[in-house]
Amino acid sequence: MGEGGLESSADGLIRTAGRAPRVVAFEAEVLSFFVDAADILGVPKSVAAIYGICFASAEPLSFADIDARLDISQGSISQGLRVLRDVGALKIASELPHPALNSQVRDAKRRDYYTPDLELRKLAAHFIEQRLEKQLGTGKQRLEAMQAAVPAGENGSAEELKARLTYLQSWHDQARALVPLARTFLKL
Repeated sequence: MGEGGLESSADGLIRTAGRAPRVVAFEAEVLSFFVDAADILGVPKSVAAIYGICFASAEPLSFADIDARLDISQGSISQGLRVLRDVGALKIASELPHPALNSQVRDAKRRDYYTPDLELRKLAAHFIEQRLEKQLGTGKQRLEAMQAAVPAGENGSAEELKARLTYLQSWHDQARALVPLARTFLKL
C-alpha cells in the first residue's frame, strides 16, 4: 500500500535499501501515477518506471542512478531509455545543476544524464504519428481483408457481417478525421 492508503503500482519497482524513506515514498507515488497511466496506453511498466524516477528527481539521473533506484534489469533500463528518448519523453541534460558535478563529469568517463521533457505536445505528436497513424494505416488494409473474407452464410448472416463492417469502416473514417483536428488542437 502506498501512502494515503492507495495501493501502489510501484510496489517492487523501487529499491529502498539505504535510501531516505520520504524520498522513496515520493518516488513510489510518482511511479504509481505513471505506471497506471502507461497501463492505459499499453506502455511497459519498466518504461513508465524509468520516466517516473526521472520525473521524481530534481537532478538529472545517469544510467547508474536509475539502476540504483529501480529494481529492474539493466537491459530493461537500457531499452527503456532508448524508447523514452525516441519518443521525446526524456532528454539528455546538457549541464548538470551543480558546477561541482559538471567538473567531476568532465574529468570522468562521459555519462549521459537524463531529465524528463515536460512538453505534452511532443509526447502527443509522437503518439499521433507513431501509434495512431500507423494503426489507422494498417486498419484500412485489415478492413479490406475482412470485407473480402466475409463468409457466405445462410439466413442473411453474410449481410449482417457486411453491415457490421460498414460500421467499423465508419468508425475508422471518423478516427482518421480526428487526426488533423488533434494536430490543430495541439498546435503540432
